[in-house]
Amino acid sequence: MLDDRDDQFGEYAHEEILQALVRHLLTSADLDQLCDDADLPQLTHDDGTPVTITSARVYRDAGVMTLDRGVWLELSDGSVFGLTVHISRRPRSEVTLRRR
Repeated sequence: MLDDRDDQFGEYAHEEILQALVRHLLTSADLDQLCDDADLPQLTHDDGTPVTITSARVYRDAGVMTLDRGVWLELSDGSVFGLTVHISRRPRSEVTLRRR
């Protein structure tokens, strides 16, 4: 059951919450710090400065008429990546949203 303050998530709460979570995780720290935290190599420009996320915005339907949602990442090196939250099954029972 949805709480009045959670109406923004509507019928597709799972997808929208996961989409917002991915966007938040990818913008909560600099890309080089996120790579360090994950024990991954860092992306750097020719001059040695780290590549950064210049924009992370959510999208709906991935531009292909599906219910999938995702996040477009634009990086400072000019590259753009789309991360899709693909829905393969929804919950079978009622789910309650609550804030901590």
